[in-house]
Order: sequence, then structure tokens, then C-alpha cells
Amino acid sequence: MLTKLWLVDLYSQLFISCKLTKGPNSPDPGVRPKLICVERPHGGGRGKYPPNPNVEPDNSRTNTAEIDIFASAGSPVSSYAKLSKAFNNPFCGGHAQMSDGNIFMSGGDKEYYNDPVSSLPLLIDGTNINRIYSPLDSVSVNTNPWTTTSTAMAVGRWYPSVTTLDDGSQIIVGGVSSALNLDNWAAGNKTLNPTYEFYPQRGFAVNLPILTQTDPWNLYPFVQQLPISGKIWIFSGGPSILLNATTGATISLPSMKDTLHHPRGIVKIYPFTPTTVMLPLRPRNNYTAIFMLCGGTLRDTQVNTTIKSSGYASNYCSQISPEDTSPSWKENFIQWPGSGKVMPDSVLLPDGKVLFVNGATWGTAGGDAGVCDNAHDPSFQTFIFDPETIKFERAPDFTVGRLYHSAALLLPDGRVIATGSEEANYVDFPKILENKCFPFTPTANFTNSSSLNNDLTAGCSQPFEYRIEMFTPAYYNKSGKPVITSGYGIAYPSQVTYGSNFAVKFNTNAKDVASISFIRYSTVTHSLNLDQRFVELPILFSNTSHVFINAPINATIAPPGNWMLFPVAASGAVGHSITIRLKTGSPVRLPVPVSSGNSGTSSRLRNVKPWRIVGSSAV
Repeated sequence: MLTKLWLVDLYSQLFISCKLTKGPNSPDPGVRPKLICVERPHGGGRGKYPPNPNVEPDNSRTNTAEIDIFASAGSPVSSYAKLSKAFNNPFCGGHAQMSDGNIFMSGGDKEYYNDPVSSLPLLIDGTNINRIYSPLDSVSVNTNPWTTTSTAMAVGRWYPSVTTLDDGSQIIVGGVSSALNLDNWAAGNKTLNPTYEFYPQRGFAVNLPILTQTDPWNLYPFVQQLPISGKIWIFSGGPSILLNATTGATISLPSMKDTLHHPRGIVKIYPFTPTTVMLPLRPRNNYTAIFMLCGGTLRDTQVNTTIKSSGYASNYCSQISPEDTSPSWKENFIQWPGSGKVMPDSVLLPDGKVLFVNGATWGTAGGDAGVCDNAHDPSFQTFIFDPETIKFERAPDFTVGRLYHSAALLLPDGRVIATGSEEANYVDFPKILENKCFPFTPTANFTNSSSLNNDLTAGCSQPFEYRIEMFTPAYYNKSGKPVITSGYGIAYPSQVTYGSNFAVKFNTNAKDVASISFIRYSTVTHSLNLDQRFVELPILFSNTSHVFINAPINATIAPPGNWMLFPVAASGAVGHSITIRLKTGSPVRLPVPVSSGNSGTSSRLRNVKPWRIVGSSAV
């Protein structure tokens, strides 16, 4: 089921974060979850478009909105928002959830904007800046939630990737240090930054040859720490490596070839953007990481370096398990039943399936807002992949086109929102070709939001999509949803240490809970969600009121930070999640009941496969 909502912001970069305090109307007993949204500045100083009236109502050039997800009873999102600004331009930076639940954002755009009246700077170069966003307790708080760290990056980065590691630090990989030439990448991409570094800093930036090898197709590489070995898998468009973050040693893995479509290979990275997701980690497969890469542009990049000659998008998916003894790509092993997608988003669902949304049927990512010549044919189709049956199914089509700078994210109640797009004027493309719609020539006062329509060339549309759309999976409306009321063995605000166990109390019959899905809070931009991870937690014991659960044994399986704990019933119904902050510290082991004691209720002790981690070849 789809529900279309109007919201306060355009999302080009979308995070979920929280304060571990009780929020009004929140079904979670312990937290107040927030959406943090960062948009591309597009008003005033740029001179092409009116400012966003929702986030720049007073011409203040704010670029961030914090939204209380459950500010209104029964509403998953509302107009409750705190507006703020990251003064050092964060646009197209990299980001990750930190171990304390705050958002770390690294790098950004070199472009700066001055106020057209005062000529004072509104935004300044953000390429070498590290910043942290701490969600606020109340909309009335006047403190700017953005803080700049005391140390800048060793080198500037635009389009970098950032991932939180097991020790709570962040690894920052790749990017460029100045503007891109999207018409001719081979000639214009000479500011490559083929290095990685850490936050907190561990010294100088370290050279990473795979980024030089894949130049210029190496922006927003896919970077995730592996659950068994703890090594970091870095995928850069075809080739990939395993990196030991401690020693710096690397191992090269077999490259993707994609010989089905192009004998000379195909590039699977920005701007020919696919989506990559780690499939659920489960006890029965020893938490083995399997990555699924889907979509992207069908184009042989060895022949032509001008991205505007790109072709149609792929509907094929490939897989790799980097920690296998002899890892190799299983290329194009399955395709979804519909049109291809470039710039798709993948969202892990609490029932263990994966939702694929957003994107275009041809072209590439990139380009200025409203130009539409990189991609102007949105794919409204959505697909759900079941890793257990290895099958796709169609889901209801979305009604809002999502092209460049879109996003999708799982909410704590199990629903999914799709957001953004700065090519919402794709219907104007014939006029754009005739120079009838671009660039816009605004004439009205930017501070007057009622004059926005007068700012646009007659008969043309704004490129910025201010609506979101919400997808309600079938499990959401199933009867028999488990309802969590509280927990013990965990402190509220909810915090659990590695190797501990804990119990969750239910209003409904806890014996109906068949599994526990543990999904990390997400940060997403450019079809890249490096925080997204699903871990099935072992159930130790349950009776009619409580379920006892094992926490992850270590941080390579589940990095520290905020996680959503979803109860899943045997019927397939999924309950609203509670947030657990996973952190380091001494394990707490509660005595696990073997019978119902004096309660008089029946119980069951689960046959649990213990944690077992095998293999870790040193690099």
C-alpha cells in the first residue's frame, strides 16, 4: 500500500538518528527517533531557482531539517521540524552513524555562495571538513546541532564514502578535491583523491591503489566491514579488495566482468549508479556476508568517456561473498520482473526481504538540478527480493518520480519512505532542449514564498521534489502483530553491550514471536547506504510475556550505534521496533528461565545455535 505525504524538505541526503529520551506519541518506550535531512542549496546565491520555502522561509539559507517522526499521534512523519545550517558546504559528502548515535559527515562541495544583497558568505568550501550532527531534544532549542571537529581531514574530499568500524571510528575513502567535468570524465577528473583516512585521525592519508586503477570511475565506492574477518571490503566499479584497517595490507578479489551484456566489461559505480546491499546476517549461515548489487547503466565504458552517450539501465543483480575461501562474482544470476533502474535504492525490511525503489530507466546520475539530460525517465516500479526463495516479486508502483538525489529509508514502524529528486521537471525536457525552461531567470523577491510561481519561466516546473511517498509492506497490516512494552536487563534509554543477553516484554503473547530482526539506523545518499545492516538475533527463551535474546557477540558483526529491534511473528506480522544502542563494555548475562516458574504460563526454551565465528586469514 502507498501513502503520499507532503513534507518540509527535499531530501538529497537522509539520515535517521535519535535522542534516547521518551518522545511524545512514540510507540518505542525509550527513544525519540528523528529524520535528519540535508538538501542541495538552490536559492538566492545560485541565482537559478527560488529557495525551498519549507527550509528557507526567511531567506536564511538553512540546509538541514530535523523532523520528529512521531510528533503527532498516528502520523509517521509530521511538520514538526528544527531547521539549521552546516556553514561548511556538506553537499555530496560522506556520512555514517557514530557509535553514540550522532551523525558524522565528512567532506562536501567546494562551491561557496554569497548573499546576493550583502555579499557576505552563506556557505563556504566544505571539502576538507569533518562535522557532527547531534539531534536536538526540542524544536525550541536554539543550539545549532552541527559542530565542526577540531581537526580537518588530511585532504579534501567530494563524493567520498564513510563507514563506522568495529572500534567506533570512521574510515573515509576516496572522493575528489575539486569540481567534476561530467561531459568528459577522462579529461576532467584529474583531482582524484585515491586515499583513505580515519576519524579520529591516525596520521596521514594512505594511498589506495584500487582507486587509481579505477580512475575516473571510483566515486562513492562501496565500503563495509565484514562480520567474520573484520576486514573491509571496498568495491570500486568492478574490482574490489579486502583491506586490513590495522596493517594497511590489501588482498585483491576477482573483478566483476558482466560479460552477459558487454564483453569488455561494465562499470558499476557512480555515475552509472547501481545499488549494493549486504543481505541479512543469520545464525544458520554463520553470519556470512553476501552482497547483492543490482541495476546501474548498461554501457561499455571502455569505448566512450562521455556519460551523456549512456544507454538503458539494467534489471540484473549479481552477488559476491568476499569472505569465501575463493570468492567470485555470481554475475547476473537473477533479474527483477520489470524495467531496469539506474540510481535505485535498496532497503532491508524486517521480514528479511529487500525493497528496490527509485531511479531512472536509462542514463546516469549527475548533472545540475533541472537540466534532466543525464536521466529524465523515472522508473515507478518497485520490487521485493526474498533471499530465502531467491525470487523477486512486484510491489505497488510509486507515483512520484525519483531521479538524481533521491533516497529511501526504513522507518522504526517498518514502513519505508521514498524522498527527494532534483529533476522533478523531467516532463519539461523537450522545452529544456529548446532552452525554454533552463536556466530559470527569477525576478521576484526570494524572501516572499508566495511569489515562487512568478520566479519560474512561464509554463515550466520547479525541479525540486518536496513530497515524500510512504510504502506500507504487507507485513505491516497483518493481524497478530507483536507489541513490545518494555525490557529488563537493559537500561532505559536502551543500551546493550556485546555478548550480553536481555529480555523484552510484550503486551501480546510473546510465544508468537518467531524471530528478532536487528536493523541498524541508516544514512543514505546517491543510492549508497553504508550503515544499513540486518542481523538476526538468537532467541534463548520465551513465554507468554517475555522473550530472552542474545546480543551480537562482537562489533564486526554489528557495529556500535543505534539499532532497531523488530519482533517478527510466526504469521509474518512485524511489530513496531524499539531502539537499542549497542556499545562496548562488560557483558551482562541474565539467568535464562527454563520454565515459567510461578507465573502459571507455558514457556519454551529455544534450540539456539550458539555464536560461532570461523576463519580469519591474516593479511
